[in-house]
Amino acid sequence: MTAGTIEAGRAFGADLVVYPSDHGAGALAAVALGAPALEVGNRISWSARDLSWRTEHDDFLSGELVALMREKLGLGDAPPKVIARIDPRAPSMGGLRADEEHADERDGAPWWPMRFVPYNGGAVLPEWALRKPERPRVAVTLGTVVPAMTGVSSLKVVLDALGGMDVEVVLAAGTADVSELGELPGNVRSVGYLPLSVFLPGCSAIVHHGGSGTTAAPLFYGVPQVVLPSFADNPMSAERVVDRGVGVSHDPAAVDVSTVRKLVSQVLEDESFRLAAAEVRAEMSGQPSPADVIARAVAALR
Repeated sequence: MTAGTIEAGRAFGADLVVYPSDHGAGALAAVALGAPALEVGNRISWSARDLSWRTEHDDFLSGELVALMREKLGLGDAPPKVIARIDPRAPSMGGLRADEEHADERDGAPWWPMRFVPYNGGAVLPEWALRKPERPRVAVTLGTVVPAMTGVSSLKVVLDALGGMDVEVVLAAGTADVSELGELPGNVRSVGYLPLSVFLPGCSAIVHHGGSGTTAAPLFYGVPQVVLPSFADNPMSAERVVDRGVGVSHDPAAVDVSTVRKLVSQVLEDESFRLAAAEVRAEMSGQPSPADVIARAVAALR
């Protein structure tokens, strides 16, 4: 965040600043603009609403960098004027039901529930995505951060495993170079970048790295998951998936072809994973939409 950002906000007259819990710049922008704020929590892995999380982490508004920005912008120690905080997690995975409201112990600001709605950008819908697959369709992705950080080599064992199964595989590796994987199995369709929301509704399972958005999207569509968590909060996402019974998880450094086949077969054949995923999907559909939350925020401002 720079002084120019603040001036831009003042120029168009911001009436509300919406920012995620883990981005202190948004909170500082709200302070600098003197505008009320709406703070949005993490989609799946953690929430500042959880006392257990708060006792082990800072609130993203402390530390040397934040202090320097406060001094540079002349903000003093003033906190943002938070009208509400949003918990977009499914109720049975740490979130709130549609009729719930929770007061934050730190400042009394209410926590509101909100339905997570996946949005992965626009794309031309391919013809195959419109057809019901003749055999189980399994999505495979590492999201966008993992390929940029560590490449796609970790996909090799997954694709080798799925190549020997009677499934249709959709490999969504984004703009990552998959040439290092060599010749792909015949049942693998490499689609490069394609929004998950385009093909997840037709999938029977997804294998992924545990990113918050990649974990939350299958919940929205009721798709069981196999999580091979990478880093950051990925293990926390995997833990929530396992605890709720919507999927399985395994250390990616310790998987081989037979292990991946066992994990994928487990979520495809054991009906309990599909039923649990369907329950979470139904929970989420009953939560307020993002549009509902914005309307509530506007009403609160008035």
